[in-house]
Formats: sequence, structure tokens, C-alpha cells
Amino acid sequence: MTGPATQEPSGDTAAPASRGRSTALGAGAVLLLAGPFLVFSLIMFNLKARVELTCDPGGPCQLLHRSWLGQEEVGMFLLPELQEATVERNRSDKRDAAVLYKPMLVTVRGTFPLSAQWLEDEAQAQNTVRVVNKFRSNPFASRKGFKLFHDHRRGSLIVGSSFGGVGVVLIGLSLWLAFKARRLLRAERAARTAPPAPAA
Repeated sequence: MTGPATQEPSGDTAAPASRGRSTALGAGAVLLLAGPFLVFSLIMFNLKARVELTCDPGGPCQLLHRSWLGQEEVGMFLLPELQEATVERNRSDKRDAAVLYKPMLVTVRGTFPLSAQWLEDEAQAQNTVRVVNKFRSNPFASRKGFKLFHDHRRGSLIVGSSFGGVGVVLIGLSLWLAFKARRLLRAERAARTAPPAPAA
């Protein structure tokens, strides 16, 4: 004599997939995706692409690198430490490539670029060199000294803003998904705790 056969649970009685949980996972994934965009945006905003040289009458001269978020002092140079300013030339390996120029400050502590990028205009580089060498030859000619700079931060601003904007949009989407997931989870919890409807 055999006992009653055990009944296997029907596939129809399996717990339904939770939309709230899936939406919450999606919100977390979108938030993680926003991270690299925001980090790269901060890197671009902190790219020190503006080079400033400020000299007081008779010295000293301060060399700064600036970004949109801050600045870094490269060095403070006394007049005897300044040797000369020169223009470096660079030609790309590409055929018929134009010559590029970069003004350089030569000091007893080394050579420092006065521009963060190579310049296409030689006159621009030569003008920077001319101002520095004129100051060296006659450091008290101007009562206020001088300040010169080459600012190449525009590119980093455009790229940083673009990536930052994408990051902010992704964070907004993540918050919207999180709010939607919360509502779905509350609705699912309420449905599980609700008493069964009376039979007709």
C-alpha cells in the first residue's frame, strides 16, 4: 500500500519578479555610470592650462599655473636667477606640418615653459620672449612691473562641462529611478500584506 503522492508546487505559484527591486538595481547602475563622467570632469577643470608670469620692478618674478579650480606656484625667481627667454620650435612628424612655437624661461633652476601648449603663431611666442628679455635688461623701467600669460583653459572648460553635464543628467535619472523604485516597493509590500479578497 502506497502513501499519497506529494504534490509539486506549480510554476504558476512562483513569486513574481519584483519590479521595485529591478528598478532599484537600475538606479544604482545609473549612479555608478555617472561616477566616471564626474571624475573626468573634475580632472579637466583642474587641468592647469593657464601659465602666468608676474614680475615686480627689479624682481622677484612669480611663475604660476592656473586651472579653473585652483593654482600652483611653479617658482619664485630673483632677478639674478633669470638667464633669458627663448622660443622652442617643434615640427610634427607629419609631412608638410606647420612649425609650432613655445616660449621658455631659462633660469639657474632649469627651463620652464611660459605656455601650456604649443603656439601656431610665432609672433605670439616672440612677443612673450621680448617682454621677459626687456625686463631683464632694464628691470626698473616700469614702476608696476609686468604680468603676461597664455591661457588655454577654454578646451578643458568645454570638455569638462560636457562630461559634467552628462554626469549630472545621469544622477538626475538615478534619483528618478530610485523614487520610482521606492513607490513600487511600497506598493508590492502593501499588496503582500493586504488580506485576501472574499470569495464571491
